[in-house]
Amino acid sequence: MFLQIPDILNDDELSAIDRAIETGTFSDGRASATGPAGLVKSNLQMEYGADGETLAKSVVQALARHDLVRSGCLPARIVRPIFSRYEAGMSYGWHIDNPLMGDGRPVRTDIALTVFLTDPAEYDGGTLVVSAAGGQARFRLPRGHAIAYPATTLHCVEPVTRGVRHAAVTWIQSMVADSARREVLHDLDRASRIVREKTPNADEARLLMKSHVNLMRMWAET
Repeated sequence: MFLQIPDILNDDELSAIDRAIETGTFSDGRASATGPAGLVKSNLQMEYGADGETLAKSVVQALARHDLVRSGCLPARIVRPIFSRYEAGMSYGWHIDNPLMGDGRPVRTDIALTVFLTDPAEYDGGTLVVSAAGGQARFRLPRGHAIAYPATTLHCVEPVTRGVRHAAVTWIQSMVADSARREVLHDLDRASRIVREKTPNADEARLLMKSHVNLMRMWAET
């Protein structure tokens, strides 16, 4: 399931990220790639200092509080975001993400998520392309918006041909590992919300909510 998520970050959060990017130090992005991915990765990523940790925490908190992320991704754990930079000529060829990430207790990467930090008018190219059953899905979203997609898919970032593209990239371990089950739960939650808004006390609203809650009880991992 592809989930386009509007307005993950507010203006203050975006401004703080802009300031950190302007003064931050960026190094070769291949340092975070393993295996074949390192052969096709050509970008930069911001080095972490105290400011970077604060920004990463703000992105994680923004994701965790967003209703669409909570409903569609059901996050249990979120990896510390990577702030990436693509200058003209840089790209990230076709690859698949590692199944486990993070130090100490690893995070299972069920869902990949990219938060776009640059206005699409400020750069050309740099499209995120994700391989899907029906072909390829392509994303160049507005600044502050995000796309979540299964981390099990092959994907790439096409070469940037003008300007600079910044993004925050992270991964989510969901309480429900199976993507088909997550989609069912998300659809039930959406349907329940729609019915409750129209007729809050309807039997249909209560039954939809009951089904959603009990399927979560059956499928969620703790």
